[in-house]
Amino acid sequence: MGKDYEDYFDGDHIPEEEKTEEITPQQKEAKEVAEVTIERRHNKLKTAMMTIVVLIVIGLASWIAVIFWVPFVSEAQQRGAITQVRLEGFLFKTYEGQMVTEEYIADTSKIYQRDFIFSIENDSIAKDLMELQATGRRVTLTYKEYRGTLPWRGSSNKIITGYKLQ
Repeated sequence: MGKDYEDYFDGDHIPEEEKTEEITPQQKEAKEVAEVTIERRHNKLKTAMMTIVVLIVIGLASWIAVIFWVPFVSEAQQRGAITQVRLEGFLFKTYEGQMVTEEYIADTSKIYQRDFIFSIENDSIAKDLMELQATGRRVTLTYKEYRGTLPWRGSSNKIITGYKLQ
């Protein structure tokens, strides 16, 4: 090979501004410190962002758990006569019921406004209440009330846990 070609690696073709200068050890150390400092800032930003995302996810999961799985009213009772219990649902079949409360049965001067609507998770309780529907017998229902409804639990936020005949 002759001298008629230009060697890329000999450094003659590199412009003056791109050629590296000799740097002192102090300059080299200052440059390394600056690079590490910038990298630490990026790491702190990543850590802060990940912490914020994790806290948002934990907060959202806690909120969902409180809404759907922690009872708003732990234990309550309602007295009246069962008017209807039926198995409903397209995908999730659940027992849904209605009851006329005792306050509307006892006081006929009040305008009838609404039924007590509830869902039943336990099949044996649902079958017993189906036998009592439209008989006029008074029943005391024990229930838990949740803030939200889940499709497999029923369409009402009041879930019957037991009953007692009067």
